[in-house]
Amino acid sequence: MAVEILPPNERGYVDAGILVTTDWLAEHIDDPNVVVVDTDDPNEYVEGHIPGASNPPDNYYKTSWDDRTHIQGADQFAETMSALGIGDDSLVVAYDRTGGLYALRLMWALHYYRHTNVKMLDGGYQRWVADGRETSTEAYASDGSTSFTPRESDGSIYAGMDDVLEAINAGDTTLLDVRTDGEWEGSNKRGGKRGGHMPGAIHLEWVNFHTGGDVPTLKTAVEIRELLAASGVPTDGGVITYCQGGIRAAQAYWVLKLVGVDSVRNYDASWREWGNNDDVPIEDET
Repeated sequence: MAVEILPPNERGYVDAGILVTTDWLAEHIDDPNVVVVDTDDPNEYVEGHIPGASNPPDNYYKTSWDDRTHIQGADQFAETMSALGIGDDSLVVAYDRTGGLYALRLMWALHYYRHTNVKMLDGGYQRWVADGRETSTEAYASDGSTSFTPRESDGSIYAGMDDVLEAINAGDTTLLDVRTDGEWEGSNKRGGKRGGHMPGAIHLEWVNFHTGGDVPTLKTAVEIRELLAASGVPTDGGVITYCQGGIRAAQAYWVLKLVGVDSVRNYDASWREWGNNDDVPIEDET
């Protein structure tokens, strides 16, 4: 039975066009330029996925398993995308099972390398299943014919350590920490050198942006703006989102864009870089 969820174009987003419904995907899944990517863990992918969907071995798109700090360089990223069946003319539809966490990371990474023809499946895999759509356990196999061209990265959506330091010193940009309470307070260092948060940052965990439940879906624009207002996050100024490694922060990046925050950047290296550098300031509440 179909799940009753307010359609994306009725939630008040500035641009609902980055989301597609299961109806839309069912109608267009066989279009030659549509590439569906299951962005969750391979263990979940093998249990069942949307037919024809590819699946990345590393849904963080970092340089290596040993160095999880920075996004892949252009050539490495191009190889990763090509292996997923993504070419220069592809319309990418990403989905996950976690309220947009990994799908929106892929969307941010593709936009960073200026491939903007990418959407997220609203309600993710759970919505697809709840609507009675067909699933598959057959793994995607690349035929090697797809090629993704490296492009110059888009620095307007990316923040590095120097950008964050400048924001702290200038005081004109909001730093939004979307990690857990334990990470924010400093009790959970996630294996890093130092725990805590950046001076002057505002804390609002990323899970607050979706509904949770059996079919986690992004909340309405009104609900999101209320959350931001209650936490003191302005929607009329610059914002840098951060987490542990730029994944949760990428989800928050797109949520802020959906409600009309024009100047948003994702600190891709996030606390993995910041917390391990003794030369940058932190606040620790433990």
